[in-house]
Amino acid sequence: MTNITNFPDFLTLGLVFTSLNDFQTFLTDLGITIVVVVVLYILCFYVLRFWLRQLSTDLPLVTLNVSRFPVVAIALAVGIKISLGTLPSENQFPVLQKVLSAFIVVIGTYWFAKIITEVLIYFLKDYAEKSEAMWDDVVVPILATTLPVIIYLVGGLLALQSLGIDLTGLWVAFGGATFVLGFALKDILANFFSGLVLLIDTPFRFGDVISLPNGSIAVIKNIGLRVTNLYLIDTHSEMYIPNGALEGQQIVNLSRPTSHYYYTVSIPLQTDVDPTRAIKIMENVVLAHPDTLGDIDKKLEMLDRFYGFSGTGVREDQKRENGRQRLLAEKQVNLKLRKIEQEFELLSEKISHLEKGGLDFSEISTIRGDYLEICEQMGLEMHTERLWGKRKRSWLEEAQGNAIDDSLLGLIRHWYLAWEKDPDLMKEDRIILPKEWEQKMDLLKIKMNKLFKIMTEPSGQETRLDDYVENMRLWLSESFKSSRNEWQDPKVWADKDSVVKFYVDDIKLEHCERGNRIKSEVRREMIWHLRQAYLYK
Repeated sequence: MTNITNFPDFLTLGLVFTSLNDFQTFLTDLGITIVVVVVLYILCFYVLRFWLRQLSTDLPLVTLNVSRFPVVAIALAVGIKISLGTLPSENQFPVLQKVLSAFIVVIGTYWFAKIITEVLIYFLKDYAEKSEAMWDDVVVPILATTLPVIIYLVGGLLALQSLGIDLTGLWVAFGGATFVLGFALKDILANFFSGLVLLIDTPFRFGDVISLPNGSIAVIKNIGLRVTNLYLIDTHSEMYIPNGALEGQQIVNLSRPTSHYYYTVSIPLQTDVDPTRAIKIMENVVLAHPDTLGDIDKKLEMLDRFYGFSGTGVREDQKRENGRQRLLAEKQVNLKLRKIEQEFELLSEKISHLEKGGLDFSEISTIRGDYLEICEQMGLEMHTERLWGKRKRSWLEEAQGNAIDDSLLGLIRHWYLAWEKDPDLMKEDRIILPKEWEQKMDLLKIKMNKLFKIMTEPSGQETRLDDYVENMRLWLSESFKSSRNEWQDPKVWADKDSVVKFYVDDIKLEHCERGNRIKSEVRREMIWHLRQAYLYK
C-alpha cells in the first residue's frame, strides 16, 4: 500500500517531468479539459436552463441547480486524472491519482445525497399530495432523515477505499459492534420495525382523529422511527407511544372512511308524551343545524323554524345566514355531481353495448365525445399540441373564465369559500378547507386525464372501458363527494329516554372540537323546543 504521508510532495517544485514534451502534453490535455468543462457548463446551465424554465414542473430545473457545482468539480477532477494518465508511468503521480479518485467519490456522494433530498423526496411528497397515497407525511420524513445518512456513510467508506486504505479490519469491527448494539438496543429496534409495519399498513395518517382503548380522543401528529406522537384533544397535551405498543393496540380511526362522525344525544321525556310528536321535533332540530348532515332541502326548510332559538340571537343570525348560503352552495354541487354520475352510468351502459362486437374507430370517437361532454360538466377542457409530423398529444386542463363558474370545480370552490365564512371556524380551518378540497380536485383531474388517455388510445383495452368508467363513477360517490347518503340522516329512537343520532360534517375542524360544540348546541336546542311543546321531563 502506498504511503499517503508523502502525497503533498507533488505540490513542491521538485516534481520534474522527464521531458518538456511530457509537460506540454499534460498542459494541452488539461487545457482541453477546461475548455470542455466550460462549454458543457454554458450548455447545461444557461442554454438548458432556459429550456427547462418553460416546463410545467420545476423538478428538472431543481435537479440542474443542484448539479451545478458537483458536475463542474467532478469534470475537472476526471480531466486532471485523464491528463495525468497520458504521462509516462513514472510521472503519473499515483498518490495524486488516489486523492483525485477519493475527491470524485466525495463529490459524487454529496451530489447523490442532494438529488435524493431536494429532488426525489420533493417529488414523492408532491406525488402523494396529488394521489390517494397515505404515506406522504409518514414515509417521506423518514426517508429524508435516513437516506442521506446511509449515502454519506457508504460514500465515506468508498472514499477511504479509494485512498488505498484497507477497510477489512474496519468491516470486522463494524460487524462486531453491530451485533453488540443490536442486542443492547433490541427494544428500540423492535419499535423501529413496528414503525415500519405501521408505515406499510398505513392505518392512519397525519391529522387523523383516533380513539384509543382507554377512550381518549387523539390526533396523529407524527410517526417517528421509535415512537408515535399523539395530541390528546381532551387534555390539550401530547402523548408519545412506542411503536411496538401502538401496533398491538386496537385503534379506531374516527376520520375514516370520511371525516363525518356519528354523535349521540339522550333526551329525557315525560312518560305520557306522544312519541311521534317528540321524534318529529327532535329530527327537525337536528336537521335545522347547519353543521349536521341530512337532506339539504329539508335542512333549508327547518333552518329558520328550529335553529338558534335557545341562544342570544345575534350570533345565531349570523350562523343561520352563513349556513343557508353554504347549504345552497352545497346543493348546487350535489346536483352537478348527481348529473355527472348519471352521465357516467349512461356512458358505461353505452360502452357495454357497443363493445360486444368490438369497437371501431367511429365508435371510439363517439365514446370519446361523450366523455369530453362529462369533462366539460366538471370544468375540464381538452388541449392539443403537435409533437412531430402528424403526431399530436392531447390532455385535459381546467377551463378558464366563465366556463368554470357553473362546472363542478367552480361550484366546489364556491361552496368551500362559503364554508370558510362560518363564524365557528378557526384561522387554521380556513387553510385546511381549501387545501383539502384543492387536493381532491387535483386528484380528480389526474384520474380524468388517465381515463382520457385510455379513451383516446384503448390499445386492446376496449372491452374494459365500461369497467373503467364505472370505477370512476364509484370513486366520485365514495371517495370524492357523495351527492346524497340517506343513511346519514338523523335517527331518533323514542323510549323512556329518547336517543338521537346524527352526523357532524367534519370533526377535524375547530381543533377537533367541532363535534362536541355541535352536540352541545343540538341538545340545548332540543330541550328548548321540547319545553315549548311541554314534552321535556
